[in-house]
Amino acid sequence: MTHADLQLAAYKRELRRSAVSVRDGIPPARREELSSLVCHHAWQWLEESGADSVMVYVPFRSELDTRPLIERCWKAGRRVVLPRVHASSGEMTLHAVESWSELAPGTYGIPEPAENLSAVEKGSEPPVVFVPGLAFDARGGRLGYGRGYYDRLRARLYGASAPGAERKPVWIGLAYGAQVLNEVPMEAHDAFMDMLITEKGILHCTAEGKGIDAR
Repeated sequence: MTHADLQLAAYKRELRRSAVSVRDGIPPARREELSSLVCHHAWQWLEESGADSVMVYVPFRSELDTRPLIERCWKAGRRVVLPRVHASSGEMTLHAVESWSELAPGTYGIPEPAENLSAVEKGSEPPVVFVPGLAFDARGGRLGYGRGYYDRLRARLYGASAPGAERKPVWIGLAYGAQVLNEVPMEAHDAFMDMLITEKGILHCTAEGKGIDAR
């Protein structure tokens, strides 16, 4: 690694520590309130988009709570796909889940689809992916946890799309407003979000931050 690479890595580590502190500092009752608002905005967008299958993360520690969104999708008959992390390979597999009883503690202690659930077939991956993160910016930049699971998954799903396909999976960051920074440092392998949803509403981030509109 070059000196510049080392400096960037150190900066990201410090930014992650700061972002965790900010997120943990939101009182639990306020986190619940904000999560409910974000899930409401996300649900409204799903209704407008007509997507019948979504990938969502299960919240861990002080992450924005997606459970209201997951339960609403189940109730409406939308297919809910959750990731399972494989630390040995650095990859995530995707599994359709129909109830909380189909989850078990997985890598890093995060609830994941149980091992007996089959992975979704190639070509039937969800068209919408809701993504967690430590910090985001209005360009669609995302600061993850440093392990690259979502970056590799995005590269794989985009590569799986048919050549010349008009629609790629839509990547949407879910966050508290306090997690949105002026700018998140991004490297060549880091994936930009297409959209960002906070309690304030929806930010549409096009062409990797070039041209943003909000509603």
